Amino acid sequence: MKRCWFGVFLLAALLAGSLAVTWGMDGVHRPIAQELGRAAASAQAGDWRRAGAEFQQAQAGWEKFAHFRACFADHTPMEAVDEELAAAGCAASLEQWPDFAAACARAAKMVAAVGDSHRLTWWNLL
Repeated sequence: MKRCWFGVFLLAALLAGSLAVTWGMDGVHRPIAQELGRAAASAQAGDWRRAGAEFQQAQAGWEKFAHFRACFADHTPMEAVDEELAAAGCAASLEQWPDFAAACARAAKMVAAVGDSHRLTWWNLL
């Protein structure tokens, strides 16, 4: 009987851990996607300083949680986002603002998709 309760406790702990990870992944990616979206909108509006500041915040947030994402997410979409962030950074340094805005918009969609795929929903628990 002790083994049964130990198994039930272990399964409950694993379920709680998976719920925490899915909640955390969505919470991490939502602000990054919003900042990248604001950076793209600011660049399209011609507000280069604000666009650069939003991009720097998004990039810092992306790099801050890189180890967390590496533990729980597929690496292929992460590498695609890294490429878009690098393209946006290169475009910003060359002051090619239309390319910067496009790269930020693509990166925002990718980050939002990663967050959506890890959102806390019943089908992700299956």
